[in-house]
Amino acid sequence: MKRFLVFLCVLGVMFSGLVWAEEAKTQVKRVAVLPFSVHSSEDITYVRDGIWDMLISRLSASEGIQVSVKQDVKDALKKLGGKDPAVADVYGLGKSMGIDYVVWGSITKIGNSISLDAKLLDVSTYKTPVGVFEQCQGMDDVIPRVTNFAKKIHYYVLGITPPAAEVTAPSPTGQGPSPATTRGPDEGKVIRASRGTFTSVINPSFITATNPLAQKGFWMSQRYKKTFKGMDIADVNGDGLNEVVVIDERSITVYQRNEAAFKLIGKIQGKKTDSYIAVDTADVNGNGIAEIIVTNMQGSDPNSFVVEFQEGKFVRIASDLRWFLRVINISGVPRLLGQDAGMETPFDSPIHEIVYRDGTYKKGKRMSIPKELSVYGLAVDRIDKTNARRVIALDEFGHICIYKETTESIKYDIEIIGGSSSFLWQSDDIFGGSNNFFRFGDILKTSDNVDAPERVYIKERVLTYDMDGNGTNEVVIVKNLSPASRIMKNIRIFTRSEIYNLEWDGLGMAENWRTKKIQGYVADYQIKDIDNDGKDEVVLAVGLGTSLTRSAIVAYDMKVQQAP
Repeated sequence: MKRFLVFLCVLGVMFSGLVWAEEAKTQVKRVAVLPFSVHSSEDITYVRDGIWDMLISRLSASEGIQVSVKQDVKDALKKLGGKDPAVADVYGLGKSMGIDYVVWGSITKIGNSISLDAKLLDVSTYKTPVGVFEQCQGMDDVIPRVTNFAKKIHYYVLGITPPAAEVTAPSPTGQGPSPATTRGPDEGKVIRASRGTFTSVINPSFITATNPLAQKGFWMSQRYKKTFKGMDIADVNGDGLNEVVVIDERSITVYQRNEAAFKLIGKIQGKKTDSYIAVDTADVNGNGIAEIIVTNMQGSDPNSFVVEFQEGKFVRIASDLRWFLRVINISGVPRLLGQDAGMETPFDSPIHEIVYRDGTYKKGKRMSIPKELSVYGLAVDRIDKTNARRVIALDEFGHICIYKETTESIKYDIEIIGGSSSFLWQSDDIFGGSNNFFRFGDILKTSDNVDAPERVYIKERVLTYDMDGNGTNEVVIVKNLSPASRIMKNIRIFTRSEIYNLEWDGLGMAENWRTKKIQGYVADYQIKDIDNDGKDEVVLAVGLGTSLTRSAIVAYDMKVQQAP
């Protein structure tokens, strides 16, 4: 009996030790991120603030890490008198705040090159800080590098071994190689195979005979004193001719282009509480007239609606649709997709087809699209010689990602495990870029806007089109260019843009051509017949000037080249 009691005591001690070890392993680590010092001949304070916000945001998303709020850090730094902190200063700051780890460092900008050099101090041991180093080529490279940056810190703080597909943990010297972006098994580096360029809004004479646009096929509407936010083209009044449907903040305007003019057909004014973020056209109810489908926000929630031309006027035929809506062409068939607003993030719900049944718009079957993707910045189509459809989507940074069709959740596999069998490829370059946004979530204290909820930007369209006539669709996509990059969460200024044509070459998306830089911001675009000549054109809704309070519609004729 005594032996049995001794055995139970020993077992109890062992069990309590295991529980203690498990609790210790899962104990939340407290991390403070200090603002980086800046070494540059330019004023790049906005870069420092953007990186500070991004590091806090990305580390806060890690389970097992609690990040100190910025104001607490600012209060603690006041005691240093504004000087760059030494290791001893950082240690004292960490001890006074009750922090486990402190991240601090510097940003150096020379020409187009930006170096991020950080140190990570384990306050409990006060050992030599661990170095974390990233080299960025240009401002647009900063955002993905900061993500890699945060991953390294995440792995080190939690004692996790990085997946084999990723880089090793931070080296003590801080001079390890810059990490490669995680790719799928079919990944291949983009091969530039330029076949020439297009044109420019300002100077259409750049067109040459070898380019896929007609020599004199440039047209531009008059300028309108409004900010265009979305545009689509279809026959929306049943006259057999296409119209151009444009939205601004809270109104819909319908135009028709003919040989003489760009004629106003109708205008539908919204309410003061409305905020339109997207417009599409499609004959979803099958009556032969395309509906005008508007995604409207009221606060943080979608309150979308559908307008149709009936008895000589445009009327609402459906309201209070609680979905984000987008029409995409799948194998040449327009399909209306809808997505419920998420709880934690706006676009974390599955995407469904929206169908018209029993006189109402209803949620149909779930689409084979990874759950974490947004209904915006999305295409589903065949882009190679196989019959397999691919999901083409812009990620949060603007990279083009190619996925297999799936309904599985793959974000965890990609970000934590390091890959997914459904994730095929990711571009090195970034595309899209939008200043069309809505507010979402609670009031946030940010460096650039202290009183506003987070801005959620609507991703640009991704279009598929067989422009060279070889039977395989290419991807046609906009890249809006910003002098301030895309670092600041709540500030985006785009002044120029380019249109790209990309083709799957078996390894990745290779560039066929791009336009010369367009002097303006492309708010939306389509490849449809704007002038009713039976041929599609590349049509852009362009914002002009930095304030974007003047807008115009621009169209380019295409030379669709037949494959040999």
